[in-house]
Amino acid sequence: MTPKPLSIALLCACLAAAPHAAAAEPPLELTLLRGGAIQTDPVAAGHLVHFPTGRTIATWDYSDPAAPVRVATSEPAGGAINGLARHGDHLYASWRGYDGSSGVTTWSLADPARPQRVDNSEDYVDLDNKFLLGLTVANDQLYLFDNNHGVFVSDLADPARPAFSPTDIATVPTQYTRIVAHGDMIHATGRNWLGGTVLDLYDVSVPNAPFQVAGHGVDGLDSFSLIAEPERAIGVGNRLTVFDLSEPTLMNPRGALDIPPAITGARVGEYVYTFGWGEGLDVWNIADVDAPEAAGHLDLFALGGRRSLAIEGGPLLLPTDTDLVHALDVSAPAAPANIATGWLPGGVAAVDVADHGGDIVLLQANYGLTINDAQTLAPTARFEAGLPEHLASRSFEQMAMSGDTAWLAAWGFGLIGVDLSDPAAPTELGRIEFPFASVLDVAGDHAYVAKWTNGGVFGVVDVSDPTAPSLVWQGALASQPYALRVDGQHAYLAEGSQPGTENGGLRIYSLDDPASPVQVGHLDDGCGSAFDLAIDSEVSLLYLACRGGVQVIDIAEPQAPAVIGRYDAGDEESYTRVAQRHDRAWFGNNAGLHELDVSDPTAPVRTQLTALGHQSVARLAALDDGRLAALGGSSGVHLFAPGDGEDATPIENRIPVPGLEGTEGEGLLYAIEVPAGTAALHVLSYGGRGNVSLLVRHGQPPTDDEADGRSTRPGNNETVRIGNPAAGTWYIRLVGETAFSNVTLQARY
Repeated sequence: MTPKPLSIALLCACLAAAPHAAAAEPPLELTLLRGGAIQTDPVAAGHLVHFPTGRTIATWDYSDPAAPVRVATSEPAGGAINGLARHGDHLYASWRGYDGSSGVTTWSLADPARPQRVDNSEDYVDLDNKFLLGLTVANDQLYLFDNNHGVFVSDLADPARPAFSPTDIATVPTQYTRIVAHGDMIHATGRNWLGGTVLDLYDVSVPNAPFQVAGHGVDGLDSFSLIAEPERAIGVGNRLTVFDLSEPTLMNPRGALDIPPAITGARVGEYVYTFGWGEGLDVWNIADVDAPEAAGHLDLFALGGRRSLAIEGGPLLLPTDTDLVHALDVSAPAAPANIATGWLPGGVAAVDVADHGGDIVLLQANYGLTINDAQTLAPTARFEAGLPEHLASRSFEQMAMSGDTAWLAAWGFGLIGVDLSDPAAPTELGRIEFPFASVLDVAGDHAYVAKWTNGGVFGVVDVSDPTAPSLVWQGALASQPYALRVDGQHAYLAEGSQPGTENGGLRIYSLDDPASPVQVGHLDDGCGSAFDLAIDSEVSLLYLACRGGVQVIDIAEPQAPAVIGRYDAGDEESYTRVAQRHDRAWFGNNAGLHELDVSDPTAPVRTQLTALGHQSVARLAALDDGRLAALGGSSGVHLFAPGDGEDATPIENRIPVPGLEGTEGEGLLYAIEVPAGTAALHVLSYGGRGNVSLLVRHGQPPTDDEADGRSTRPGNNETVRIGNPAAGTWYIRLVGETAFSNVTLQARY
């Protein structure tokens, strides 16, 4: 009879004695959000440029193009932004989640340098499976394109809170990636499922009755993308092709020539600049549309460039998937010059994170790593691995720290060691090929790495001399590895389930001989595919992220692991994540960040849920300073810290708080708990004498610089509306612009 690994009574006794079990951990609140994918073109307002980075708008000042300055980062949209348009004093962004959600976020540009979010709504249509592809403004109307539900239009009668109506276009069949308006025509372009490139034209001369005029398709290799313009389109790929669209129903090629492969291009005057695939940027003269010709070249690291913005009278901006924003002087069109290169805080696709010497190290998917200020995530140094200039040859997956060395797993190559002893100048130590490396951990003199592409392999690399790592052992894997952690004398692998097998869940290897792992245990007690794990060594517990939630597993005897607690998150999803510290664990899925009280690990209890952009995260990590990092990939880097209620007075839904008074500059702080699924939170003040303002913020007391919503009208009649508020605590600060008395405050949802 197999002995029970650890009785529940013994487990609880161990927990009671554990140093960290004495006091409950405070809940964490989102305090910083930076970076994320640039999925649509930036927008200019004079010398200010608004970059859509993940869920936020990063505003940069290009009044001195040679020394651009990031001046603000906005409050977040509901999800990763995929469309951005400016109309008058407002910015509008479309966003899409991975759970059938989509919406529109609005920012006021009353202060153009600091966009203030004034609305965030998903109610453009009351249907499931929303799939917004983007938006644009044409003839003072705002148009939304939803792949599943068609085209919607708003007349912007209330520019701060656009209300949409459906049109007769009930579906949009193509995966548009760029939607632009030229007069009465909207051009929507992208790539279809067959690898072709498409351009559809919509007539919006009658605003509420748009109709598709034409649909065009071209070879997706010759024209990987299209620059759509009035009466013509320019194809960029293996060829540069100028298409005539003077008759919208016809798309006739005029001139063409072979070019170095490029992802996209930008036109300024009679010149087209192509870039994004391999090395450099090329210049083409299209003054004669029937005979375009080569005009110049610039050695520029523009790998992964997909977007651009030509500032009127200023530089051409090229943001890239390697976190760079190049500013090019194109005043001499055939001889562009790079006058500045900025770094995007957080990066466009950070996939792993670690502490090191007071800094935050972020693994960046497309080139290597960055060293970042721990409080602001401003990048202070970067390491670019010497790999081929093709994104498929890179794809960094995970990172493991060993003292001053960061080991990086690059899917397109293998392992690369980076010396961080001088954080201002990280340098490569050594590398070893291990193609398709995906999961990694380091313990002592060995790195443990696994992959699945082209066959599952678990390998051990001797890194005692990091300048010359060597593979000393490898064995086959029967299922896909998603996470790997070494604890003591054992390695733990979270693996996916394979149809028709008993694989999946947790697999355990003995490291009695660190250079020759031996499997000693396997557990799949209803988990199926496991995507992540965290280990609490003090009490021999492992937290396993499964499709539907978290399993707490007793690993006191690794050869006989047993589930002792479960947290059911509901819907089963792929790529869930988990982290743990003391009496708290965190689980990430499309619904957001689930904070769990695990002081009794046999019965985890969710204490709060924070939205993360309606998509799961690439990594959850409990940092040494007590914060939590949630890396959302395209949605950006979310940092959570212990909340600070500042003795806020709790108020109840719809219950007025009358008789408030104070002096000029005095602030009164209140807090209201908002449940998940709330459509809108309304905060208002009214009555009495004087002049007050309202500031509202989720998770943290609002400040003059940080608020999710604010109202500063003259008098005491103030209103703040927060569309689709995140679940949890919302703080309300009522501030006296002058002395005030007998004012009433109310919050309702």
